[in-house]
Amino acid sequence: MGVQAPRPKDRRQTGRATDDSSGRPVPRPESALDAVDLHLLELLQTEGRITLSELGRRVNLSPAAVGERVRRLEADGTVTGYAAQVAPARLGYGIQAFVRVSPHARVTVKYLRSQELVHRPEILEVHHVIGEDCWVFKIAARDTTHLEELIELISALGRTTTSVILSSPVTRNVLLPPPPP
Repeated sequence: MGVQAPRPKDRRQTGRATDDSSGRPVPRPESALDAVDLHLLELLQTEGRITLSELGRRVNLSPAAVGERVRRLEADGTVTGYAAQVAPARLGYGIQAFVRVSPHARVTVKYLRSQELVHRPEILEVHHVIGEDCWVFKIAARDTTHLEELIELISALGRTTTSVILSSPVTRNVLLPPPPP
């Protein structure tokens, strides 16, 4: 979810290392993130619209130096994008739910009929998981009738189990590297 961070056109601009086979950025080891990088990641996750000037003030660097660090974090894949968080209820979606799917034989989310489903705006997230079920959908519905319609569409993939979300006391925490063991 969210908008992908723009990738530089020329890898020489960022000095990033790439994987020889795919051309994708090679992630830096956690140890390559210094205290300033970690502080920047925390600020970007909590205040996504913060200016480079304000970021620089908070980490004691010039806006140009902060801009270079942020570009490097984007280029190496640490920062994957920026997005506005919206309230589904304000857009007319009064119900959110998790729908777990145990698919029919050989049916996956890559199945052609599934692709139409996952591109619907009501499908907020899709996760491939290990466990009793194979897929978990997070959906938003206008009302119970709409919820029933969405569950019926998803059930074409397999057996479903639905959990309606009553509240979400934790919606997004700041993610930083785990502490060393």
